[in-house]
Amino acid sequence: MNIAKSFYLTSIFIRYYSYFLLVPILSILFTDSNFGSMNQSKNLIQAYPFMLSSLLTFFSSVIVKKFSYSESIQNDELGRKDGFLIASIVWIFAGIFGALPYIFSSLLLPFQDTINLVPIFENNIIINSFFESVSGITTTGASVFTNFPSLEHHSMLIFWRSLTQWLGGIGIILLVLIIFPRISVGIMQIASDQEGTGPQKERITPRLYQTGITLLVIYAVITLILFFLLFFIGNLNSFDSIVHSFSTVSSGGFSSYPLSIETLNNFSVEMIILCFMFLSGISFAIFYFVITGNLQKIWENSEFKTFVLFNILLVFSLVVILQNQYNFETIIDSFRYGSFQALSISTGTGFTTYNFDQWPSHAKILLLIFLVIGGSSGSTTGGIKIVRVLIVVKRVYQEIRCRISPNVVYTVKINNKSLDDEVVTGVLSFLFLFIFICAISILLIIILEPNITSLSAASAVLSSIANVGPGFEQVNAHSNYSIFSTPTKILLSFLMMLGRLEIFTMIALFLPSFWKKY
Repeated sequence: MNIAKSFYLTSIFIRYYSYFLLVPILSILFTDSNFGSMNQSKNLIQAYPFMLSSLLTFFSSVIVKKFSYSESIQNDELGRKDGFLIASIVWIFAGIFGALPYIFSSLLLPFQDTINLVPIFENNIIINSFFESVSGITTTGASVFTNFPSLEHHSMLIFWRSLTQWLGGIGIILLVLIIFPRISVGIMQIASDQEGTGPQKERITPRLYQTGITLLVIYAVITLILFFLLFFIGNLNSFDSIVHSFSTVSSGGFSSYPLSIETLNNFSVEMIILCFMFLSGISFAIFYFVITGNLQKIWENSEFKTFVLFNILLVFSLVVILQNQYNFETIIDSFRYGSFQALSISTGTGFTTYNFDQWPSHAKILLLIFLVIGGSSGSTTGGIKIVRVLIVVKRVYQEIRCRISPNVVYTVKINNKSLDDEVVTGVLSFLFLFIFICAISILLIIILEPNITSLSAASAVLSSIANVGPGFEQVNAHSNYSIFSTPTKILLSFLMMLGRLEIFTMIALFLPSFWKKY
């Protein structure tokens, strides 16, 4: 294990990240005429937090490089442990430095009397800023704003929230893949789900660098198409179009408005975003197969077919429940709100068009189940992933058949390929660890938060580790996570990181054996 080189390579990532912190300043180009008329002082004050954050992040990269770089490490090879370490510290640093604009925007109190600037956070600034940043970079979409930032005074910060989700959706992994193409052994271990193969560890192209570039192009093109559709067909202004494009493609869910898509009350926008939420739940490998014309691969993909089937069943079930047990006037309204919320929750996007906490318990149970399952491996979605559910179901079926015919050898197959027992065991271990962490976290929150209901605690934990955002009861679509105390916010931030890094990556760092030489 080479800690020095791991931190040296991380310093390169931090330097690139400092450049992204300047991008929100350019968001003034996307604001419409109402915001374009803002006086120059307001624009400058909005830009200060990002300038300071970028400078501080850049100098931090210099410091990390200074203390970690040496000529002797240049030819050192990195392995699996180094990949785990780099993956973890990259996401942690992204959360820390991504919090700086929130912190500096909250500390601009001297300007408040002159331009009526409302600070982002008035209390517990560092923890709240870190939570908001981690929620963005992990594409969770949970918020702790007590007062949602106004577009007039904080449009750049609203842009940054969605940009962090776009970067976190797949951008950070791609940045690592492109910057560190020579450490494929370690990075492949933590990037496999982002590449579109989940537990099978299979690349869509032979070379890791080529895979990164291919995924980046697909990701950017989908974002651009969605932007134009929202702008020209949805009739959104350019700012709202780019913000919601970032948040949709990344399965993030941050919006320009406190009540998310519900504020817009625009059927065209809802249907466009619904389609792209579905696309974001699909493995990027599927898009690659479409581009290369390899349709046979798509037909053979078990996870893709299951993802489509699951969402059809979820939408149909929700529409039936809402039509028969809720007060929507027409079947069209039931379909409109039911289908949107079904796709939003199952893909972990977290956009809302209705406060689904008011729906019948049957509907909420369905949403909670699919919240945990999530979308396809290799997509931007969270949750345990459909491929793992498939593996477990087939494993159970295999065990039943073995009881009937013990002399016959059965194997678990995904995409018509037999999986090694090691892969199946890894999936079962993942699910056990997932359930164990959720159970402990729910108990901790119940202890720490005497005024929080059990369902609120459970949905907050599941929504955080599944990177969804909204939950039920006290963390419903019309509420947020500001009701929690500091220890709970730290715990939930940790769960968001765990969910985004597929649990094993960060948990490995807590094992003493991880830090041993061999």
